[in-house]
Amino acid sequence: MQDIIQSRIYFFSLIVMTLSISVNSQSIQWENSLDTVIEIGHQKQLFIDDYIIETSKGIEFTMHQPYMTGETLLESDQPYEKGGFPYLYSSVIKDDNMGVQLWYDFFKPKSSDPYDHDRHLAYAISKDGIHFEKPNLGFYEYNGNKDNNIVIPGVIGGGSVWIDPKAEAEHRYKSQSKVYPSGEFHMHSSPDGIHWKKYGKINPQGPHDTQTIVFWDDTLKKYLFYGRYFIQRGDIRERAVRRAIIKDDFKTIENTGLAIWSDLKDKNKYSDIMSHGNTVDYYGATVFKYEGVYLMLAQAYWHWVPNTTFQGTDEPGMRDVRLAVSRNSVDFKRLGERKAFMTPGPMGRFDSKQLWALPNPIVMGDEIWIYYSGVNWDRAGRIDPMSEGKKAAIGRAVLRLDGWVSADASYENTGEIITKPIQFSGTELKINANTGAGGSIRLAILDEEGQVIEGFDIEDCHYIIGNSTQHKVEWDKHPKLLALKGQTIRLKFVLRDCELYSFQFL
Repeated sequence: MQDIIQSRIYFFSLIVMTLSISVNSQSIQWENSLDTVIEIGHQKQLFIDDYIIETSKGIEFTMHQPYMTGETLLESDQPYEKGGFPYLYSSVIKDDNMGVQLWYDFFKPKSSDPYDHDRHLAYAISKDGIHFEKPNLGFYEYNGNKDNNIVIPGVIGGGSVWIDPKAEAEHRYKSQSKVYPSGEFHMHSSPDGIHWKKYGKINPQGPHDTQTIVFWDDTLKKYLFYGRYFIQRGDIRERAVRRAIIKDDFKTIENTGLAIWSDLKDKNKYSDIMSHGNTVDYYGATVFKYEGVYLMLAQAYWHWVPNTTFQGTDEPGMRDVRLAVSRNSVDFKRLGERKAFMTPGPMGRFDSKQLWALPNPIVMGDEIWIYYSGVNWDRAGRIDPMSEGKKAAIGRAVLRLDGWVSADASYENTGEIITKPIQFSGTELKINANTGAGGSIRLAILDEEGQVIEGFDIEDCHYIIGNSTQHKVEWDKHPKLLALKGQTIRLKFVLRDCELYSFQFL
């Protein structure tokens, strides 16, 4: 009975905490329902969910795990880094002029106390995103000299570097982090990502542990904030991720609500083993905009086998990454039937126990590179038994462009998708798809009522066969789409044995 009462109190508290978010979500959905035509212009449309789809049959949505290369891109290899390692809260940005910049969370234990350590933000740079150099910057003294690459000194709770498109040039780069021993929440700014100064102190209006995410959302015209939140349920304190707005002066956070948390499905996952408590905590989340949608790489910490050795750290004590999507920055839907998007690497490798996806994934040609921190010990410090000593490094995972989720047709059955009414800009249509050698895609263009527009029937469309992020769609009499300028249309896809990722008018 006590568990039932606590569960009801817990879920009631979630409803109260997310009430303002729910109201906002309903207003967004209501506005969409009033507007039956979707203006897409040149915006790429992902099949990451069913947002653009009116009807479908014979289609399955498949989440695709990125390929984890196993490379050690960055590790502690300098004399002044001896005894330390690159830890979880690091960041990466691709700059067309400078290359790939990486700010890594350097962590060096000073005693057996897990909170007694040196910790600062250090800088590395790469021309190709694979081979990183650590420049000798000489800014701050560490272990008796300034021959190092430290850019933000002090004992800080990691950092989260991002570019502010609204800022003056001298404050273009920003990073926020928890500082110790005060526990205050500070923001730093820089013109180039190398020379940093304190920008101000933020009133966090709640927890600000681990890595927090801030970015300017050009759609909402607001700075969004994603960071730690605690839910107290009886004697259990659970970790979740909150979504909020940070004011333009970067002094105050407001409108906090939950973005992802351990819900009833999570709690029931190991209900046969656990009498109470939670199976998974969400330690943080990398949230970013990708082709008009909000993607979340949620940092999930799993524990369900009681074997406490450090602050309630039960086994397995490991972290992986889960994928979720939102159309409004508030309501996130978990993808892939909640399966892991990124899993720890094979036993014996540097990333065999814990992963942390870095902000922000970068596009490299026809690929998305997701950088991550990996370590071979769990949260309680238990080292992978197939490893020789502690290992920690920055690695990368590679995903096809737009390759988060695909709309798939099977070998045996033909699939069909008809979109909602859309208005577009451009004269060409391109799709990102993989048909293999034996699959195919053909398209028809329909009017708003669903009738085929003359010359744009399925039989008029050239077969699309092969694996490309830039398949060009053509019809016998209409290699260009000039005849459809300004019209409201629907697209009808006919798929056989293939994966369809996205489409775009150019």
